[in-house]
Amino acid sequence: MRPALLRLLKRPSAVSVLDSLISTPVGIEHLESRYECLRCSSRKIHQNAVIKEIEPELPARRKPACQPQAPADRSFSFRVHDIDSSPNNATDNKTRTRKSSRTRTTAVAGNLADGLGLQPEKLEFESDVGHTNDFGTRLVDHPLHQYDFALWEELLRYRQRHYGDKGTLDIWEGLSVRVDSVQFPVHGEGADLFWRSFVSVGLKREVFMEELAAHALDIWKQTGKRWDKFYESVVGGYLERGMVQQAVEWHKKLQHPHLAHANDILRILEPAASLPFHRIVNSAVLAKEKRRPDMSPGVRAFQHICQTVEGHQIYGSVISTLLQHGNADDALSMHLFLVERNDHPHTYEDMQPLFEYVKEYEPWYYFKELRKYSKHRFGIQTNPSDLDTMTTKTQPSVNAESWPEEKPFKDEFGARLFATNAFNFEMILAGLKMFGVPAIGPQSLREMAARADGAQDILDKLQMLQKAGIASGNTVFARLIRKLATENREILLSDLLRSDQHPEVLEDASMQESLLVSHYLTRDWRQYNMTLAILAELSEEGPQLFNIHFRKHIAAGEWIFATKVVDQMALQGKTLTKDSVDFMVEHALTPRRRGIGPVTGPGLNPIAEVTFVFRVLQRVVPMGIIVPSEIWVELLKRLGMTNHWDELRECCLWLVRHYSSSANQARVPWTVSSSKDRSRAEKNALSRPRGSRVLDSIFPPWMQGAIVAWGFKMRVSPKLDKVYNHPEVAGENLVIWVRGLVLLREMEKNGLHLSEERIRWSCRLRLATLFSRPRLSSRIQNRMLRRENPYDVRRVINDIVRVWGEPSLFQGEEDTDQYGLVNPRWSASSVQRYQRMLSELANIRRVKYRNRRRVL
Repeated sequence: MRPALLRLLKRPSAVSVLDSLISTPVGIEHLESRYECLRCSSRKIHQNAVIKEIEPELPARRKPACQPQAPADRSFSFRVHDIDSSPNNATDNKTRTRKSSRTRTTAVAGNLADGLGLQPEKLEFESDVGHTNDFGTRLVDHPLHQYDFALWEELLRYRQRHYGDKGTLDIWEGLSVRVDSVQFPVHGEGADLFWRSFVSVGLKREVFMEELAAHALDIWKQTGKRWDKFYESVVGGYLERGMVQQAVEWHKKLQHPHLAHANDILRILEPAASLPFHRIVNSAVLAKEKRRPDMSPGVRAFQHICQTVEGHQIYGSVISTLLQHGNADDALSMHLFLVERNDHPHTYEDMQPLFEYVKEYEPWYYFKELRKYSKHRFGIQTNPSDLDTMTTKTQPSVNAESWPEEKPFKDEFGARLFATNAFNFEMILAGLKMFGVPAIGPQSLREMAARADGAQDILDKLQMLQKAGIASGNTVFARLIRKLATENREILLSDLLRSDQHPEVLEDASMQESLLVSHYLTRDWRQYNMTLAILAELSEEGPQLFNIHFRKHIAAGEWIFATKVVDQMALQGKTLTKDSVDFMVEHALTPRRRGIGPVTGPGLNPIAEVTFVFRVLQRVVPMGIIVPSEIWVELLKRLGMTNHWDELRECCLWLVRHYSSSANQARVPWTVSSSKDRSRAEKNALSRPRGSRVLDSIFPPWMQGAIVAWGFKMRVSPKLDKVYNHPEVAGENLVIWVRGLVLLREMEKNGLHLSEERIRWSCRLRLATLFSRPRLSSRIQNRMLRRENPYDVRRVINDIVRVWGEPSLFQGEEDTDQYGLVNPRWSASSVQRYQRMLSELANIRRVKYRNRRRVL
């Protein structure tokens, strides 16, 4: 009976478990697995078995130094009896219990994180720390585990795997809110994980990067320690993403204290040199007023960074790294830049890779400048073999005093030689070799090819010239001769040789494009094909020449074919160039005088012109082409002046949706906004992104006022009351003249910032035109609208107020002073303009009266 009774007593009852919970501090980590319910125990029995197997083998290296004894050894409120009655066995059991207790105490900190890794449900709960709800229910809320970065590391890895950047931000919020005065580790693999994860998110979120940099600075000020990879991770990360401006700005912010030495900027040279090269029109002036291609954006950003750091000595590393990445032009530019900043090579070997590049690919004057610098710096000119090679290639003679100066071979003389029937090709070639002629010009090449017997004979003679060391040049004419002969295009080759164009004219792309359009209009297909081949050699666009064909169709007035070209480009992922867009705007839109609408007449259709240009721009703008805001403004003006309201509305809404910073966000229903909402939008106007700034340039205050005025241009018949209904405006049967205000409110919903003052002024001006005391207007349309106006002033004002919302657009003046609202005070310039108009009308009437008297 006794053993069975003891076994029964050993089983913990519910009362014992509740007693243990009451006496235990809040925290689920204090509950051992043996107190789980039967359902949880049966579900996790396998996981617990694995944990118990690995628990004795885990080291205690993750335990914080300040951590007290683990809660696993805490004595519970209920007693557990041993059923073994042997004294010796009882003694052994007590010894084993004490040893097991010490083992668990040592390994509990390390086992905690590893144990969580085997329990996904518990790990999901423990890692959800990015808020302050249920504070005190997580492991990290307990003082024993707040600074256990092994546990935080496990939570971070789990959160990153399942939630990406959002999970990383959750861990950051948990560390910031739930831990007092937290300081991230700055050494070891764990530190690298924390910092790299946070920096990766910060590169996408500027505000978060500011917080992270401030935290790193606080750690430096308090402890004098820092994560040594923070600078290169931030600045280099921006460079890898092509964000060169942000890279330079963050270099200035992180220069202190994250750059211990001036030469530490080399840590960002690799991503700067790896950034893809983009050619820019601008160029740098080098020696002898020669111009070189502009540097790649990454190396240019590295130059700006070097300008803010004094005392660096990085010449050898910079030049070798740039040459390894194939940025030879950048290496030569960086040589000049570093030398100007007193950063010189320490040995001649530092310059040797640059010498080898200049020897093979650059003109003589660059090598001459490098030789002069090396002679001044190291007392030597250059490597002897390099000097001999360059001298043989480019210099006529080493001893210039003993030999007369060599005269260049004239192209006209060579052309006469090849055109003379008395000399065959072998004789001419022998003479050229005897006189040491290095190359022949395009005119000589033309005459030689004209006497050849077909394309293969031309190739054979060119090969003989090459073997003799005589170059045929790299002009467009020479390249075309070689290309057409290789492709055996006899007709084009014959047309090119018989053409009356000088070879130098073939280098002029604009002239050739003009000839292409002329041949296309006259249907001279042989000359057209020849010009097309010349342009294919000149253009960097490739053999398809989409932009050239687009401009050709625009010049020929074939807008349908031009649209098809744009569609083909969109299918192949290509877009128009800025020159093509400017060409289209210049030739498709008929010029107009300032302040006057588009010219109308036979063969002119202003609305078709604007519609075509707008449709083309709609296709190319999403591909990345930048359209100046002046073009959009001109299109809007033409639509508004010609009273094509539907097209104007479509264009305005598309522009706002495309350029608005909130274009990709979910749209909210349009409700009548309050003054508080508008004032908040005005305060945030300066901090808006580029898309909003583009909208501000397209829709400035005067353009918003013009939209209101264009809305009033609708002619309303007194017999037919036209109404305008909009689903977002309360009520029905709005007057048609408020359509401009409705459009502005729709644009505001999509991200446009409205100028309330200018809109109010424009509304008052239109009300004065329609309802003020009688006065003469200089515009016929204004007089017609006033004469045919079927609306009451009160109805128009009420509809304006209803569309705008509260507070009233007129600030309550519609109720207190309606007469003053529709009769605003005239400015001095308005009075002068009105008097001048009356004087002109009086003169016109006087002239008409005199003419009538003469007739009578």
